[in-house]
Amino acid sequence: MTQPPTLRRALGQRTVVTTSTGLAFAALEYLAAAGLVTYVAGDSAWIPILVAGLLALLAYAFFGELNGLYPTAAAIRLYMKRAMDDRTALTITFTYLISIILVIASDAFIVGTALAHAFNQPPWVASLWIVGLLAIAVTCNLRGITVAGALQDTATTIVILATLIIATLALVHSGHALRTPIQPLHGHHPADLIEAIALGVFLYSAFEWVTTSAEEVRRPESIHRGMLMAVGILCVVCSVATVAMSHTLTHHQLISPYPQLYLGEVAIGHAGLWVMAAVTAVTALNTFNGGFITASRFIYGTAREGSLPRQLARLNDRAVPWVPVVALGVVSLVVALAVALTNGWQVLVAVGASLEAMIYAVAAFCTLRLRSRQPDSPRPFRVPAARLLCIAGLVVFSVLSLIASVSVNNHFNPAPLIIIVLGALISLFYVLRILPGVRAKEDLRRAATPRRRPQRGGVT
Repeated sequence: MTQPPTLRRALGQRTVVTTSTGLAFAALEYLAAAGLVTYVAGDSAWIPILVAGLLALLAYAFFGELNGLYPTAAAIRLYMKRAMDDRTALTITFTYLISIILVIASDAFIVGTALAHAFNQPPWVASLWIVGLLAIAVTCNLRGITVAGALQDTATTIVILATLIIATLALVHSGHALRTPIQPLHGHHPADLIEAIALGVFLYSAFEWVTTSAEEVRRPESIHRGMLMAVGILCVVCSVATVAMSHTLTHHQLISPYPQLYLGEVAIGHAGLWVMAAVTAVTALNTFNGGFITASRFIYGTAREGSLPRQLARLNDRAVPWVPVVALGVVSLVVALAVALTNGWQVLVAVGASLEAMIYAVAAFCTLRLRSRQPDSPRPFRVPAARLLCIAGLVVFSVLSLIASVSVNNHFNPAPLIIIVLGALISLFYVLRILPGVRAKEDLRRAATPRRRPQRGGVT
């Protein structure tokens, strides 16, 4: 019988790095960086970014070990399933998936708004930009992992280099010394620094989603190496860009939906606005493309095991899970338009920060639990001093998640927590009421499907 299509191992180390970096470096990165400035004194925002980077390294260690333990597209799903109650694991997993959709949708809104501003167009034109950029990302993904990977390499490289150059030029052209660069608490409360670190975690958010590409990399070790390099790149670029913004932009410019455009103007005049507008458009392709690559593979892997409808596990003739890709594009478009109507992007930044910290805490718990439940399982990458670091990570990330869920733009706001709770309730409803029917249908389908005979000299 004809073998069913499978994912293709076509990704090299470079694409793993650009995917991991690009997933985190969305247009929202500029807004989160600008928002972080309000929590600390002067030009010291690089300090919470550095601390958040060290915490991201801790998360990298957890995900590196877990990915080595389960190198599959549904790794996140599998290690949660092995470490905790299956219903709890699925509820957390689907809630986490919501964060990726929110990031893509919010980023689409930010990009559309920035481009409409750059071209001096009315706000409604932003919706057309959103539709066009999402359509490009979906089309490239449907063409296959090689095309999508090439787009990711190009887009991420352009975004990172352009941001670093523009930020450096803005600092050089300012002609002024940095203000209190090593005194983040000057005139601020220690709680502000903690909130800044929580927001700083968002700057690295989604770098770990590249683990869902484990079945498409040529070398398994490329995943944990790529994540490590991505964290380093993000730390440097975000630190430089944030200090440049705090040093050169006004408060009005910092709280706008497109602070990067103003930073470009400071760096090289009006031409800088157009440069950063172009970079912002590229971040859209970067984020949408990377998000579709990783989230679609996760949905594919979860559907393949029977926890989502079987239709989501279909591959086209280019070995792409096309139904998840199209579904992600449509849902992201709907949410992006909703963000445009409500202008609630700051709330969604907080939601993303909280959910990322939450999943890092879950990864710490799973790493620790599986060390005791599966002590003899092969682990190509191991967390050093696992018990100490896992407990520390569990506590720290849980606290940061809670703080981020009730803080928006340096003010108490329970809206992010409410959105997260609603997302969790929707996920729980699916797990308790809909999933049993999905699994029953899948069991019937498998029972009715004749088993393939072992082929001579091989296995089924």
